[in-house]
Amino acid sequence: MQPDPIRVIAICSLILGTFFITKSISIKTPKYVLHELLSFKVNRSRFFRKYISQRLDSVIGFMFCFFGFALLLYLEVQALGEKPGPSGFDNWWLVIGITVVAMLGIAFLLSRIARFFSNKVFIENIRFMIETHNYPLEGDEAFVLELGRVMRVRRDEEDTVESYAAKVRAKMRLPPAPAPRAARVPPRR
Repeated sequence: MQPDPIRVIAICSLILGTFFITKSISIKTPKYVLHELLSFKVNRSRFFRKYISQRLDSVIGFMFCFFGFALLLYLEVQALGEKPGPSGFDNWWLVIGITVVAMLGIAFLLSRIARFFSNKVFIENIRFMIETHNYPLEGDEAFVLELGRVMRVRRDEEDTVESYAAKVRAKMRLPPAPAPRAARVPPRR
């Protein structure tokens, strides 16, 4: 039996797509990435270039997988057209349409669940890094605003960076920020 060339192309496309999707996943642990982001010696342009590359890899991988699955679906529909359906049901496009809508619904639900858990893991890792390294949250306004947005901390117009950081700290169950130390003047001799 000769293999169908369209089926071979579809399977090769799926393999190539899974390669690109796998390549797009970062190999660094979340704690290492956070340590890299919160330290002062970070090559941010390199990090951003890698981020763009990973996004492109995931899009390319998705397109290859989509193309491969579309070819396989085409072959299945073509094969179904050659034989009668069960119980006289020949409207396979309706079945495929309902299946696609169900798949989109499941994908949406799973992406919401993944976003919830990724935010939770993100906040726990940030909390760990702030506690471990005594990171001055109040000194980084952009970071405090981003954390507040992720955790849905309400921001009032009269909030200062320090008051908003205190709200973020409270939501993260972190201790209050230490009071700034007054500079000690050495005694005269």
